[in-house]
Formats: sequence, C-alpha cells, structure tokens
Amino acid sequence: MTALLLVRRVPPARLELTRTTARQWDAALAGDATVQWWELVDPAADDAAPPAALAALRPDPVTVRLAGVATPPGQRDRAVQVVVALIDALRATSALTLEALPSAELSTILRDAGFLPAGDGRAVLEL
Repeated sequence: MTALLLVRRVPPARLELTRTTARQWDAALAGDATVQWWELVDPAADDAAPPAALAALRPDPVTVRLAGVATPPGQRDRAVQVVVALIDALRATSALTLEALPSAELSTILRDAGFLPAGDGRAVLEL
C-alpha cells in the first residue's frame, strides 16, 4: 500500500532536516537562504523522517516564484507530485500566479504539472 503524501510549508523544527536533505539532492538550491521550503511528506511518519520531495519558493502575495524542486535521484514522479500538490495549496492563498525560470529538466516537470511558457524562459501557471 502506498502512503498518502501531503504538501506543507516546512515547520521551523524541520528546517535543519530539510536543508540537510536538500543538500543531498540539490546542493545549489539547498544553499539559498532566501527561499521558503515546502515538503511532500507522509503525515503519519515520524518527525525525523525525511521528506519525499521538496519545493523552494520565493513567496509574494500575488506572484509566487518557484525557485526549484529537489527529489531523490530518479524520482521525477515525486517532483511532479510536489509541484501539483503545491499548486493546490497555493490556490487557498491570495496568490494569483506561480511562475518559474526553469532549467531544461524542471521545464518538463512544470509542463507535466500544467505550466505554460510565458516568454523570457519563464513558465507560468495561473492559480
């Protein structure tokens, strides 16, 4: 049986675990102290359990910017899953748009999650 996973903003008590996990998956993203972390987790798991996937945001009341996604190697499905769950969570906020300036790899993940090209290399999704 597959565990139910949910996305949530990383609680302060889990930030160190998040950064440690992110360093293993994407060292450049993990070193960015300006992002807000969101995690895809099993809500029934122990608090010391690492997330299944991570998303890094630069929040704004209207346009949220996706700085990147971090997953274990070979877990592209988890990357799509965390982005789709993040979209659903952001729809409950004042944000109107989620945008990214994706790498080639992230671009295909965002396309699978419903993003559209918006020029200047950006990908955008209206919430």
